[in-house]
Amino acid sequence: MHYLLGEKILIPLYKPNFTQNDFDSVAQAMRSGCGTMGPKLLEFERQMAHTTRRTHAIGVNSGSLAIEISLRALGIGPGDEVLVSAFAYSANVNSVLHVGATPVFVDVNSRTMNMDPVAAESKATPKTRAMLVAETFGNPAGFPDLIALCSRLEIPMIENGTEGLGSTFGADNVGRFGRIACFGFFASRPITTGEGGMIVTHDDHVAAACRAMRHQGRVDRISFPHQSMDLGTKMEHLYDGYDGRLPEMNAALGLSQLLRLDQTIARRAEVVQSYTQRLGGESDILLLNPPQDCTMSWSNFVVRLSDRFTKDDRDQIIDGMHRLDIGAADWWPCAALLPHVRKITGHQAGDFPLAERLSHRTIALPFYETISQREIDDVCQTLITLIGRVGASREEKKDIGGSTSTPH
Repeated sequence: MHYLLGEKILIPLYKPNFTQNDFDSVAQAMRSGCGTMGPKLLEFERQMAHTTRRTHAIGVNSGSLAIEISLRALGIGPGDEVLVSAFAYSANVNSVLHVGATPVFVDVNSRTMNMDPVAAESKATPKTRAMLVAETFGNPAGFPDLIALCSRLEIPMIENGTEGLGSTFGADNVGRFGRIACFGFFASRPITTGEGGMIVTHDDHVAAACRAMRHQGRVDRISFPHQSMDLGTKMEHLYDGYDGRLPEMNAALGLSQLLRLDQTIARRAEVVQSYTQRLGGESDILLLNPPQDCTMSWSNFVVRLSDRFTKDDRDQIIDGMHRLDIGAADWWPCAALLPHVRKITGHQAGDFPLAERLSHRTIALPFYETISQREIDDVCQTLITLIGRVGASREEKKDIGGSTSTPH
């Protein structure tokens, strides 16, 4: 039995995999007497820079803060516009709002499920200062076109690579597409620090600003412990920064997990294969099909229902899985239509048809390294049964002349 937010669930949506090496690494950090900004963090940052093939890596205490600090490091604030995908986790738009900028939502491409470059170009204005994009479900398909667009518009790309750490597209890996890339290490990710995040970049000036802002805007030796220059120990504050440091124990856990990332990705690929073999023949279940030159790291496993199902149908299926103690979630809601966002932007249902269609039919299924084949079979059989019941109910209502919601 697994506990999630205090509730018991038999097969959870996610479950971190902690090994003896993880326990040993955290214990070493605890015994060191260094609670923050210590050697484990420095090594974690060094290894993340190596993994993402970037010059700098800056650990922070959440992926959301990584995005917010990155926006501020680029000088983005009130009066500026940032292009964001209408189908993405709320951290993207929230970070733009937090720095006082205006999010300009862009619908997705039906093939890649990522931001559509043609739609993005049509939304650009002289106030556009950056593009903030994420690899939907870890799939970087279509990113070369977005990179080319940023080059034409002469704006930086901020990449939220949280769902794609370890994914590649052609010769490039997630974390190298934007001027800055941000990662979050929530408990569902291939690498988790419980809570935490990381910023990676090639830009020396951006990196320096990010390092200072995560430590209350300080530019002394404590903020830059790996620098050879003598910054002194006097507290010098150049920014209105944050208490955003990644604690040493969390960094120790992340470092241990990062060192086995390849094994983690390989195991997750096996789980994906098991799901694919079981669900691939179901006409009402659409599976993610990344292009041949894309390698996925699989941060999560999300399926999409066929267009004959509505949002209410999808929600009934998720509720049914929960009643049977199986984790499932809508992944993701349309960011442009979140209540607090609509109050600011005035967007209405129908403004982003492709993003809305996706958000109404996606279901995240239990996904983690230690899930067993029997558990996968149980999840799949339950999902198939519930889809059949909900679908049959729709057809029965039609046959007796009842009304059903029109799929949209």
